[in-house]
Amino acid sequence: MSTKTSYEIIKEKISAMKDSYAFLRTKNDEHVFTALCVKSNLYKNPSLYLDESIIKDFLVDSVADGGADALLTDPNSETNNLMICQSKYQVQISFDEVRDAVSKMILFYKSMQRGEYHNANIMVQRRYLSLSAEIGEESKICFVFYTSAPKNRIREDRIKKLLQDYDLDSQHYDILLYFGDDIVDEVKESESRRPTVETGKVTIDEANNALYYGEDAVIVNVSAFSIKELYATHSTNLLSRNLRYYIKKQDIDSSINETINKSPETFWFKNNGITIICDHFEVDGKQVKLKNFSIVNGGQTTTLLHKSKEINKENDLFLPCKIIKTLGETEDDKNLFSLEIAKATNSQKAIKSIDLKANAPEQVRFAISMRNAGLFYQTKRGEVVPKDFREDYKNTDLVEVGKLCLAGVFQLPAASRNKPSTLYLEKYYNPIFNINEQDQMCSLVKELLYIDFYFRKTFIPLFDRTYEDDPNSAEIIPFAHNARTICIAFTALASRYHYKNITDADLKVIFEHANKDKSYDDYFYDIFKDIDGYKNIFPKQIFDNKDKYDDILYKLFEIIIFAGSKYYSIKREADNTLSASNFLKRDGNYYAIIKTEWRYIASQIKEIFNDI
Repeated sequence: MSTKTSYEIIKEKISAMKDSYAFLRTKNDEHVFTALCVKSNLYKNPSLYLDESIIKDFLVDSVADGGADALLTDPNSETNNLMICQSKYQVQISFDEVRDAVSKMILFYKSMQRGEYHNANIMVQRRYLSLSAEIGEESKICFVFYTSAPKNRIREDRIKKLLQDYDLDSQHYDILLYFGDDIVDEVKESESRRPTVETGKVTIDEANNALYYGEDAVIVNVSAFSIKELYATHSTNLLSRNLRYYIKKQDIDSSINETINKSPETFWFKNNGITIICDHFEVDGKQVKLKNFSIVNGGQTTTLLHKSKEINKENDLFLPCKIIKTLGETEDDKNLFSLEIAKATNSQKAIKSIDLKANAPEQVRFAISMRNAGLFYQTKRGEVVPKDFREDYKNTDLVEVGKLCLAGVFQLPAASRNKPSTLYLEKYYNPIFNINEQDQMCSLVKELLYIDFYFRKTFIPLFDRTYEDDPNSAEIIPFAHNARTICIAFTALASRYHYKNITDADLKVIFEHANKDKSYDDYFYDIFKDIDGYKNIFPKQIFDNKDKYDDILYKLFEIIIFAGSKYYSIKREADNTLSASNFLKRDGNYYAIIKTEWRYIASQIKEIFNDI
């Protein structure tokens, strides 16, 4: 019986993709291949629900697309990494074809950065403008190439040298290549994701060869092949409580693979081993039986052992393995214990800030309060969003809540998109999550989620259609596409001003210190963090009437966009290198807009809220 090639497997998955998404049935296989790759590569986490509207948004492959088949931000990234993707659905591919495809994506990006939007069609232009508006100083630009063809002898290092050739530094830019076998692996992993591993076992070197630490922990020498078997069975679920996903990193990966291939007898000495946390373990001869377990350190090693062709039943090696029982009387205690073990044992790669908070007690409590508000809040990777919460504004996570609160509550729209790690400073994190009245914050977050959703899904397309023939459309539309966070911030500010949570006296202080160094910490923070008594952006009956709510949002968004574009135009006359994106990366400019146009803005706020 012949083994199917990766191309044949991918062809079957393309057919299945068309069965799952009705609108893809009218698309050719090349388009569907792109959608399949993005879905399997970037949406493998079951908590990330991928519907037709999202695919329609990121698929831009068309005439005059400039070299991009898909444009999106990485949904797994808390820093809005921009993914510029191109795919080739073909049986074979040459080095030159891969190099030319990646070069084309880089040139597309550079032309867009220069404002040469005419090099791509309107759909691509507007998609790029919306995404580039979210790029901050912590973001990465990734050029992603997918192909159904085998890699053969194509050298990835020679392709990745293009970054150097185009003067792009590796800190802010990356080239990611996925060939046929890689795509198949991504598909299999995506299809196998489950939130937990309930039972399993590993093999050790000798019967009962274990060093116990009381009854709660043991150190053993574990078989690499048994770890490989576990991963083959459970895939990334095996790492469900790890702090991070497997991340390709050439220097570490090469070192581990070289030891496996050339000197497996030294692997035990060179590798830090793995750490498993579980509810229960039992050493039984040459087996250790595990219950409710996860690898919390050694994800990189585990994944590479699984991928290694050198390791099999006959050609095995051993590595150190620490197995620890989860301790604690309450669920909070257990979550904290697991988190501390994971933090303490991980050292090879940088840990995402969100991972350090994932199982914290206040996050678990916040999730309960969010559910009471009618929202699903993901605290752990792999949590599946229930069907009733799959609309964008009904489910969220720590990163999104943090960004929305930086903009809406703390009035830092630029930091919200440009430096979201600001959230993890205690002075911002604690007033959102470490408070007794979490229900109040959840009520505000519920509206902020919808305001954000409305801007992205309804307002921008409507604004584009309304003003595409305006004499100033070339300036107004790009500004609007960059205005998401200032629209969120301004909507909350207008509401807080109307309900006297922010007063004229507060605004006087703000205007006196707008655009001055350190003015936020010295004068603004205490004003904005005080939300006592402020529970809703608009009255509940308005929120329940989405047509009325949308009408109010549209009017408020127009106010700040027109006021902002007017102020921006003046600044751009003095500096023609200034772009809307860079202009809105400074919170001081947001305050300067409001200060400069306050009389007009205040009258419009009064008029809108009088109608309410």
